[in-house]
This record gives sequence, structure tokens and C-alpha cells, in this order.
Amino acid sequence: MVQQAERTADSTPREIDARLTELLETCVEGLRGPLTIRALTGGRSNPTFLLHAQGRCFVLRSRPAGASSPSAHRIDREVRILQALEGSEVPVPRVLLHVADASYFGAPFYLMTLVDGEAIEDPALPDLPISLRTRAYHQAIEILASLHKLSPDAIGLAGFGGQGDYNARQLARWSGQMASDGGAPPALLELGSVLSRTLPHQTRTSIVHGDYRFGNLLQSEGAISAVLDWELSTLGDPFADLAYFLLPFDLPRSGHLLPGLADTHLPGSGIPDPDALAARYCRATGLPLPPGWPAYRAFALYRTAAIAHGVFHRRTAGALAAHQAGQLDELAEIGLAILGRTAPLP
Repeated sequence: MVQQAERTADSTPREIDARLTELLETCVEGLRGPLTIRALTGGRSNPTFLLHAQGRCFVLRSRPAGASSPSAHRIDREVRILQALEGSEVPVPRVLLHVADASYFGAPFYLMTLVDGEAIEDPALPDLPISLRTRAYHQAIEILASLHKLSPDAIGLAGFGGQGDYNARQLARWSGQMASDGGAPPALLELGSVLSRTLPHQTRTSIVHGDYRFGNLLQSEGAISAVLDWELSTLGDPFADLAYFLLPFDLPRSGHLLPGLADTHLPGSGIPDPDALAARYCRATGLPLPPGWPAYRAFALYRTAAIAHGVFHRRTAGALAAHQAGQLDELAEIGLAILGRTAPLP
């Protein structure tokens, strides 16, 4: 959900019909037609658009028109958490309108404010000055800590997540998906087996983002201006969020799936050491790192590999190419090494 002037998935603006224009003009103060809309890249699985009105721009985010599963693409959940976080120390766009009636746009949608900023996918933040890299990492940690310190009940998010242990649910979900798709390489299956015995039980419940990384953080003039893409948010284990944010430090710079920082010389780069970032998070939250912290790190790798496995499976109709299996093996072997294990022989 990158809210910036950028290359678009469909750069040709198209007009909004009279019925939708009338709805938006009636419900959103200061919005006046004529209206045009164009698709933004970066919306992940929920299509995201830049809406141009007279003198103003907004962001429109919708459920995919062809979505069939009622449990997928829950933009109503995104609306709920964005509204709950408004005014908190977690910067988010302001929701202006939520329309559940699919007849207006072909799918339910919501409209929100446009936030200035740029989302940077590369965790090395190569285009930022050294001092701003440090600031960005420190701010990202502080915002994550602020999110995890919020009481879900106090901001209207009681019951926002599923029941039962979050870590066990997540492990079962991704292991089950890979088993259903088939073809997972042995090292990845071994990592899942080890995690089933070592991944800690959830001991604290917080609001978790689920995909917290720089690619979902807007930066403007050296400061983080908004946290985007809340479609995976739920109530869960805060250390899962922390481990996922620190995932690049376990990935090689030349990684095929995601660029990492494991072989980057950090001193002098402005990028803090991951242990220092984890310590900063612990100071901000008042929580010590759990004894099973390495398993959280390994699970972040496992989850990333499981998601990639699903993408590969859909692209190849089930038969993974050798280079795809190799990319999954790379992540699995890093995870096993963190846990003091080695990959099984092929």
C-alpha cells in the first residue's frame, strides 16, 4: 500500500462513475469531482488506488473483485485496526469512509488519507544518509514497541485475533499449506519439524502487524510517517513481529528471495547491530528477550520460505524448479543453523 507518487501497475487514470462520485462527495468532507483513479503498485493482495479529486488526493483500497473465501482479504479488519490506532503513537493513515456494498466499486473498499513518504524495500536503506539510516531503524523499533504496548481491549480490539497459542497456530498454518501443496524440499521440512519441538508457547498477547518491515513503512524527510499494510494484523506474540523485522540480519545480501544484511559490514553504515536493536525494543517495552529467541528467528525464516513455496507452487502448477527449491533450501539451512542443527542430506 505504497502511498507515494510512484510507478503504477496501471498508469492510465480512469474516471469514476457518477454513482460512486456522488457517494464519495456526500460522505467525505472536502472531496469534490470530477474524480479519476489509477492503480498503485505495492498494495499486496488487496488492490490499492490513488484517487484524484479537485485539488486533493486520497488512497482507495479494496477487496479483490474475484475474492471468494470469506476469511481472506478482510479489509474490514484493516479498517478496524486503522481506526483503533488513530491518535496513538503508531502513525497510520486516517480512514475516511468504509463501504461494504460491492455494487459501487465491484468490491468492498475504504478510503483513507494520502500520507507523504516513500516505502523503501531494501533494508540497507541505500539512498539515505548514514545518520538517517540509524534514525529510521531506531524509529521503527520504537513504533513497534509502541504498538505492542497498547492494550487491545482499551482501544476496541478485544477479540481481534484467533483463539489459542499464536505461535502454534502460525506454525500449523504454514506447515499445513506446504503439506497441501506438496514438493517442499527436505531442509524446509526438517526446519518445520524442529520448530514443532522448539518454538516457544506464546506468553504475552499484543497487537501484531504480521508484516512489519521497511517495505511497509513510509519515510518522509528522515522520519517514519506511516505504517501500512495491516491485512495480516491480529492479536498474537509480539516477539514474532520483532523477529520478522530483524529477519534481514539473518539473510545474505545476495539472497534471491529478499535482500539481507547478514554479510554487510555494519560499523560505519549507520545500520545498528541487531542485538542492539533487540535490546532497544526490550528497554522500550520492559520485556526481556524470551529464552527461545533463536526459535523465533528461525520461524521468521520458515514462514518466509513457506510463503515463497506457495507462490512458486501457484506459478509452476506444483512442480518447483531446481533454482526455486534451492532458494527455499537456503532459508531453511539458515534457520537450522540458528537452532544448532544441520540440513539433512538430499
